[in-house]
Amino acid sequence: MGTDGVPVEQAVAASGADLETVGGEYAGLLRQAQALATELECGAAQRFTVRGMNHRVVFAFAQSDLVLGAQAGPRGLSGQMRYVIRRAVSELGEL
Repeated sequence: MGTDGVPVEQAVAASGADLETVGGEYAGLLRQAQALATELECGAAQRFTVRGMNHRVVFAFAQSDLVLGAQAGPRGLSGQMRYVIRRAVSELGEL
């Protein structure tokens, strides 16, 4: 999705998940995270993780204003999610 919350593409979604809504709700926070990282001179923002009772979502900043999101159940392994996101971001960079 773009940091404006508009989905560019949607792959496999877990049952009961509405990734368009998730993207729209978090787009503003993702933009703020990027701005805050710049303001605090922390370097480029890389990831933003949201963990709820029913789902965990990891957002990763990709090229330009694109953000990738991976969703898993609440007990989803963060390491695996980060690995999948890292691979997807690198594949985007090759395009």
